[in-house]
Amino acid sequence: MSTAVVTLGTGLPDAVRSEWTKLWTVRSSWLNLAAALVLTTLLGLQFGFNLAYTSAHLEPGQVAQTEAVGEFGASVIMIVQVVVAAFALLTVTSEYATGSIRSTLQWTPVRRNVVLAKAIVLAPVLFVYGLVLAGVAALAGGLAAGSWADWSASALAVDLLSVAFYATTAGLFAAGIAWVVRSTAGTLTVAFLLLMVVPLMLGQSSIRALVWIAALLPGGAGQNYLTGTTDPLSPTLSAVLLIAWAVLGLALGSRILSHRDA
Repeated sequence: MSTAVVTLGTGLPDAVRSEWTKLWTVRSSWLNLAAALVLTTLLGLQFGFNLAYTSAHLEPGQVAQTEAVGEFGASVIMIVQVVVAAFALLTVTSEYATGSIRSTLQWTPVRRNVVLAKAIVLAPVLFVYGLVLAGVAALAGGLAAGSWADWSASALAVDLLSVAFYATTAGLFAAGIAWVVRSTAGTLTVAFLLLMVVPLMLGQSSIRALVWIAALLPGGAGQNYLTGTTDPLSPTLSAVLLIAWAVLGLALGSRILSHRDA
């Protein structure tokens, strides 16, 4: 008597292919991208026109200075980062909302592979996402700023890559938190607080301990990294901290998924 063995394509490569297909076959991904591009363009134009107006209406004794167009991208991403985070977290929370997470876990029973597969797919997509948004903001802001825009290629390249790096780490962090919270509204709230609200509030405090706390949060580390601020942490340390937050979020999400029912 023989036993029939059915082998499913449940390895990590199969999970990655599955996650890639799911990412681009849902409407929310495309709507998110479209919304981010529109918002980025409008914000880039606003920052550019503001620079042009300010530079053309200086007080006596003030000297107008040009601004690197890449800095428009860095400024815009601090606002649009919530939309980027939503793009990442929806890859997780939408499955819980529709109940399709059960099918996903049946086809990929090694649960850590599900988290890892989503991260492998999201990382390059988020990097390109951030790169495109930074480029759009730089172009829109630079054109709006006119003669006060600095189009230095080397500075632009550094700024574009910096924004792309931050978009990647922030998005992966949000995806990791999504495995813990599971709901779209809840995860978006947590991401909004840690990426924007709390770092902004604490960073403006006159109490040194609160400034340090802000710098240690993902949003505060991102702001320090993108602006090149050295107080209280250098851009390099801030970049390391961003990677740590992304890894921590995914590791926590993987652990929760492995020990909790879907």
